[in-house]
Amino acid sequence: MLGFGDGKYLFAISDGMGSGEEARKNSKIAISMLERLLSSGFEKETSINLINSAILNSNNSDNYATLDISILDLYAGKTEFLKNGACPTYIKKNRNVSIIKSTSLPTGIMSNISIDAYDKDLEDGDIIVMCSDGILDSNIEYANRDLWLKYLLEDIQTDSAEKIADIILREAIDNNVGKAKDDMSVIVIKVLKK
Repeated sequence: MLGFGDGKYLFAISDGMGSGEEARKNSKIAISMLERLLSSGFEKETSINLINSAILNSNNSDNYATLDISILDLYAGKTEFLKNGACPTYIKKNRNVSIIKSTSLPTGIMSNISIDAYDKDLEDGDIIVMCSDGILDSNIEYANRDLWLKYLLEDIQTDSAEKIADIILREAIDNNVGKAKDDMSVIVIKVLKK
């Protein structure tokens, strides 16, 4: 999480290719560059394009990383979602869950990238769930892997962000008989307006 001091907060997940140390390295590069560039005053789109160039020009041609960014504006009650090859983001309003999908390729695949950008109004108590593909791909029962998490979120009755994150991780690990088969990241944000 990165706070901008004007009621805006940035949350981001980057998922590198594969799993393990190399994937972690690419993800860490993408997130640390994003934080530095935005903190230095670069625009979001410029920052993502610079990250893409850095990953694309690295020594390993198999490098790439997704970027999933949510910028909450607590004063305006809006959230901007920027997705670059990332997994869907879920917005839970009580038992209703909507899905925000990405159609773009990850950073580091090609020199010109597109960024999926969405603006959504949020209400007090809304819950945002961001995750890596290790979470979604853990369930092989659904042809559309996005749906198992949607259905799980619809059934969850707690509104505690920490408990929701724990439930999602536990379910994802249980989907593979108690062992994670890929890196798994999940961020759960509960919107509280003052």
